[in-house]
Amino acid sequence: MDSASGFGLSTIILALIFGIFASGAAPEAYANLSSICIVLGGTLGAVMLSYRLSKFVAAIKHIKWVFSKSTPDLFSTMDELVELAEVSRKSGFLGLEEKPINDPFMAKAINLLVDGHSPEAIEFTMNRDILHTRQNNNDAIKVMNSFTELAPAMGMIGTLIGLVAMLIAMDDPKTIGPQMSVALLTTLYGALIANGITGPFANKLGERAEEIKHHMCLVRDGIMHIAKGDNPKTMMNLLAGYLGEDLTSNSGLLDEKTEVSQ
Repeated sequence: MDSASGFGLSTIILALIFGIFASGAAPEAYANLSSICIVLGGTLGAVMLSYRLSKFVAAIKHIKWVFSKSTPDLFSTMDELVELAEVSRKSGFLGLEEKPINDPFMAKAINLLVDGHSPEAIEFTMNRDILHTRQNNNDAIKVMNSFTELAPAMGMIGTLIGLVAMLIAMDDPKTIGPQMSVALLTTLYGALIANGITGPFANKLGERAEEIKHHMCLVRDGIMHIAKGDNPKTMMNLLAGYLGEDLTSNSGLLDEKTEVSQ
């Protein structure tokens, strides 16, 4: 699990528990089934109304990214590209067939290279895949942002429903306090969902999507250098910007194995 996500969610839960008990009110006073149904049901229905079912389901599946620790390691990716470049220069493109590749995106590009497709065709295919992946990731973020926008609105609707019920029962002063608390709970639930769950989830999904895009662009540019037959050392220097540092001075990636024959 991603440590930051786990710590953040735990902190929110602990802060809420502490706040509820510190308020002096009974914990069960903060639980109301009708308010929960209005906020959760209304928000869920409104979001599903806004998107196709396939897009909605895909977005829900993306939630696992929030807690996933497996993010692309750009240094490992660079290492793998360097090894592929060395094999290509020594054994030709056909030598790449025997190299095991775990990354499906990289493996697809290598297969196209081995099959004799032109660099232009390979680059077009990779750009299309990057665009498709970015679109899917952006769709998931949009769905999560819709939850963030609609949950407070549904909370306000629930509050208005509660206020109407309170006004109807104004002839009994004893019911005003409980009715008002129930009305305000829906606003609380909506704000909590938006600011404590779906809003942070959308931010983390955006971060993960950016990491994946960065990784895919590195793979694309690396494959293009391999297709052109560039020296691994030259390729690493040209792609150093993806890693945010000078590979020749302190990354540890540039070693004797890159000193292949010209």
